[in-house]
Amino acid sequence: MLRSSALALLTTLTIAGTASAAGDPVMGLSDVSAGMQCTGYSVVKGTAISSFAVAVEDVVTGDAGERAPRILVRVSGPVVDATGIGPGFSGSPIYCPDANGVQRVIGAISESVGQYGNKVALATPIEAILGQPVEPPPAARSAPALVRAARPIATPLSIGGLSAPVAGVVQRAAAQAGRPVTTVPAAPRGGFAPQPLVPGAAMAVGLASGDLTAGAVGTVAYADGDRIWAFGHPLDAVGRRSLLLQDAYVYAVIDNPLSTADASTYKLAAAGHDLGTLSGDGASAVAGTLGALPARYPMRVVARDLDTGHLDVTNVQLADESAVGLPGGSSALSSIGPIAVSQGAFNALGSVPARQTASLCVRIEVRELRRPMRFCNSYVGPIGGGEDLAGAPMAADLGSAAELLDAYTGAPLHVSAVVADLKLRRGLRQAFLAAVTGPQVVRRGTTVRVRAIAQRVGGGMLSRTIRVHIPRSLRPGPRDLTLVGTPADEPAAGSGSGSVQVDLGTLLGPVATTQPGPQTPAGLAAAISQLHRPDGVSLAFRTAGAPPPQDPAVLGGRAVFREDGLRISGLAALRVRVE
Repeated sequence: MLRSSALALLTTLTIAGTASAAGDPVMGLSDVSAGMQCTGYSVVKGTAISSFAVAVEDVVTGDAGERAPRILVRVSGPVVDATGIGPGFSGSPIYCPDANGVQRVIGAISESVGQYGNKVALATPIEAILGQPVEPPPAARSAPALVRAARPIATPLSIGGLSAPVAGVVQRAAAQAGRPVTTVPAAPRGGFAPQPLVPGAAMAVGLASGDLTAGAVGTVAYADGDRIWAFGHPLDAVGRRSLLLQDAYVYAVIDNPLSTADASTYKLAAAGHDLGTLSGDGASAVAGTLGALPARYPMRVVARDLDTGHLDVTNVQLADESAVGLPGGSSALSSIGPIAVSQGAFNALGSVPARQTASLCVRIEVRELRRPMRFCNSYVGPIGGGEDLAGAPMAADLGSAAELLDAYTGAPLHVSAVVADLKLRRGLRQAFLAAVTGPQVVRRGTTVRVRAIAQRVGGGMLSRTIRVHIPRSLRPGPRDLTLVGTPADEPAAGSGSGSVQVDLGTLLGPVATTQPGPQTPAGLAAAISQLHRPDGVSLAFRTAGAPPPQDPAVLGGRAVFREDGLRISGLAALRVRVE
């Protein structure tokens, strides 16, 4: 859960009364008491719903202003004895018999109390899940310390379809941000049929589907016809949403008897089929409707290995929450787009060589503009390898474009497609300026020819003749006619790993902004186009004999030439007398 603010469920999530004809009968909290022997339901393997015993220990409340009353429960039985419960179990419904033996839903497992073995937990009363006020019964026990210590059984964001190197970086970034993220295969071998979202079924709230999947996995707590309630706690507690409502496949329950923020039992599960729209994210549940899917748009990553010709295409459908104001603070494109680019780079090369030469062109199509918004960049240097993200600087640039889209403040835009075109090869297609030759005396206002000589990485020389205009404003006397190349892509500051790394913070929470973003479609297109970085050779006149700066870029100057597919770096100078 990214935030713990207690927001009321939207009116659209509320149902009248305590049950309806299509939903299972429910039991109000006033009828729940210690000692009741009940049954819980959840998926622990594949898609089959399993049952386990649930004993009601008590009904507890906190201090004034604390969360609503909770049901303290203890689970047991073959399904949970070995592992206990943890992330992925949130929303598991609990059914108890009433005085007539009728099984009624009393609530759903929602919070951990930190008990070793993960057998004791709190459950959210069914009235709260369905959006109705809950008053503690007179017999409820005041347990403020327990309620304060309880924490939601976090719904881990499960990302499917990543290679091991990319998955490793994502998991490390998630650990640093304190958000549980699991990486799993996108789907089991052979796939699985779409599952009915009935109480106890595995489900997910999805950001993305397709070749890459991303969804917060939990359990259906209650179903009323085509309306679904799940989790028993918020996702982000931001109210109105427009995300994918999906089924899920559980590979296994990973056993860890500790119940801490860093170590706990959890379900290794992948989001599955798109089945409807998750429309609400409230204080005690998430809720949605089966059938119509939310607004979404395709993202396609086309990655080509220029050494072998191998082509890889990754297709992803991204949920689009722009119409509801990006309630989570950032878009699915900001979260998943950089990961998709990185995965495409890895898929194309089949590895993460430390030295690479690459290019990326991004096209963002919006209905309100006749021409797509776009930018292109080239990359040379230590842009992968070791523990670093494959294609890290390309992923970072796509992330920057997505953040500009998120920061846009003008009339609504409707993204219709995003295409990222990558070309990659192993090794450095790079040369370093070695010398400049030409006339030793030049006259202001004239144009002269000089020859630039560069040493290629791996051997061989490059020679180019260029025309240089001598400005009339240049003062007479000795000058150093200086050619300045573009350096290799540098490691990110403080990365400590020798390579550029993408910031995955937008995956794990909203990005704080202090400045307004672009306010018109044309302004947004211009801002995205400015992500392009020139990579040619520029010319500047320096004071004769002055030591070269540590950062040649400070010399500025004007561009004089560039070589397609070759990064020319370094600095070389020719001493001339200006007359």
